[in-house]
Amino acid sequence: MSIRLFHRGARLVTRMRASDREFVWRAWHRAPVPWSELFAPALLLVGYGCECQDGAVRFGDGGSIHWTSGAMWTTIRLRLPPCSEKKAALLADGLLKVARYG
Repeated sequence: MSIRLFHRGARLVTRMRASDREFVWRAWHRAPVPWSELFAPALLLVGYGCECQDGAVRFGDGGSIHWTSGAMWTTIRLRLPPCSEKKAALLADGLLKVARYG
């Protein structure tokens, strides 16, 4: 039996802070990441149509993902649309996994 502590090719994503419907993450990487190409298909899978702009993806009724890229990291700000607490938790955790493994 083997245990893998780190997934090959995964980015390190740390949670910076969170409020009720807003989350801030920092993703560490060595090369630029096409965030809109990662987040848009994931949002479509959970039933949210989205609109991609430069440095942002808007979805649902007031939901958005904005990112600011640095040399070795990207700061990602997620604002969730109005939904139940359970759906908000599932959506935030799913998008965090997209940022990490996508």
